[in-house]
Amino acid sequence: MNKNILYIISGENGYKKTDETIFRSLGYVRKLNYKSKWNYIDPKLLLNLIWCDTIIIWFASYHAFPIVLLNYFFNKRLIIIAGGFDVANVPNINYGAMRGQSRSKLGKWLLLRAHSVIAVSKSNRQEIIENGSVTPKKISLIYNAIPEIIITHTIKKKNQILTVGEINEETYLRKGLDRFIEIAKKMPTIQFIHIGNWTDNHGRVSSKMIEYVKSISPSNMHYLGYLENKELEKYYEESKIYLQLSRHEAFGVSVVEAMRYGCTPVVSNAFALPEVVGNNGFVINNIGEAINVIKLAMLNKHHKLNNNWLEKFSTEKRLQRFKIIIEK
Repeated sequence: MNKNILYIISGENGYKKTDETIFRSLGYVRKLNYKSKWNYIDPKLLLNLIWCDTIIIWFASYHAFPIVLLNYFFNKRLIIIAGGFDVANVPNINYGAMRGQSRSKLGKWLLLRAHSVIAVSKSNRQEIIENGSVTPKKISLIYNAIPEIIITHTIKKKNQILTVGEINEETYLRKGLDRFIEIAKKMPTIQFIHIGNWTDNHGRVSSKMIEYVKSISPSNMHYLGYLENKELEKYYEESKIYLQLSRHEAFGVSVVEAMRYGCTPVVSNAFALPEVVGNNGFVINNIGEAINVIKLAMLNKHHKLNNNWLEKFSTEKRLQRFKIIIEK
């Protein structure tokens, strides 16, 4: 029997859209996308709560508070996907809602009220336990789903290095763009490409950060901004190496996307990145190591990816795992 699912997010992106498609295959879905504080007092919230059987919320944060509070009176099945900032505590880059004070208390209360908490990696699961004070038996590990692709043509790989991600004052360090630039300076004959929006810390388009970053970047560093999927896919297809030197990643969606297109992943030894890459790329601990493995990867003309490895990140796997949890 199909369930009525109330799906609550704050801001849209690719992996949330993928989840929406999954949930629509498991039941009837109403989606609430919280874009402002006015959404918190929308009377439709109560009507949607009465209608639904199951509530699924991406992130244990402010946007989750109204529905979780109302659910005290209804006790509908509540599932929270705690997949990032909401359960992180990384003091050296001032990142994470679990660094203390009121936001930490709110996050722990929201997680306490959930019937199930979803982790998107083993690393993320450990953060939920240690930082969110969630009992392990309440947590289910369900890797993020990266839609499968069918490549119908062959594009010769170029000796260029790609990284993808939204950049602002917070993500500049967290995503390791400073490290990306440092390596580009040390390898001037190779082209380094960044793709992604430039925003302020609230996700609004802003040119403030890119002006600074361009001023410290070498001539072989190229910033293409936001690209539509077809253009982005072209760069995945033709780039030999995908470089992600983040200081924190709960999962690493872009890394898996790049692997699907045959890029050799080179990632930092941080949180979920080694778990996601497995034996299909390189895990480095410093800039010197990164440069050495990049040189090695550039010489490898036949990078072989274990396609079975990518199956764990399939849409079907995530769908089946959510089906079990929703039908409990």
